[in-house]
Amino acid sequence: MTGGAVPLMIRRMRALLTILAALAAFPAAAGCIGSQSLPEPGPIPEAVPFHFQRTAARGLACAVPAEQGADMAAHRRPTSYLPCLKVGAVSIADTLKSVEAALGKPDAITSIDWRTEARAYFIAQRSIPHPYYVVTFQDDVAVAVQLLGPPTEMPARFSGLSLGDPAQAVLDSLGKPSRRCPGKERSAETWVWHPFPIGVDIRDGHVIGFKVTWPAGR
Repeated sequence: MTGGAVPLMIRRMRALLTILAALAAFPAAAGCIGSQSLPEPGPIPEAVPFHFQRTAARGLACAVPAEQGADMAAHRRPTSYLPCLKVGAVSIADTLKSVEAALGKPDAITSIDWRTEARAYFIAQRSIPHPYYVVTFQDDVAVAVQLLGPPTEMPARFSGLSLGDPAQAVLDSLGKPSRRCPGKERSAETWVWHPFPIGVDIRDGHVIGFKVTWPAGR
């Protein structure tokens, strides 16, 4: 990236950061449509631990290792899909210290309120523009994670999906969304799967963003 391109991208990011963090991931229902016009998903995928995946019996679910699933079924640990709320290197409930150990120092910071701030982190790679994370922290704990932009050169996935993947790959893995809402970019849509706090941004038939947030009630 050239020296002039970096400040320009940071200025643009700062202008968007508060909006991205405040929305945290999920659009209001106004203007949203259903999934009836979307193609059908392919065969049910094999379960991968800590991925959201569609199942024949339950629809979308968070896959966990058998031992954890048995403990949840026996009420020896809380039933939760928190282990699947991870995008790339960042999981919901990660501490600020652990996030910045993985991503480095932020390229932009925006204060939301006295407890909450959003931090943006570019992913260094040869292509321009760079993909980047926006992580919202409350009391230094990650409560929302977004990964946005073009495909990453190094793996950074959400439930096995990557930036740039075709929309059909999303359908095959997660199934049809419960609703499709207008995105923030021209011709983009955000797909959501109620009641899970996850979203995938789609434009021109390809993934341009992932979003996860803390389950309701925090």
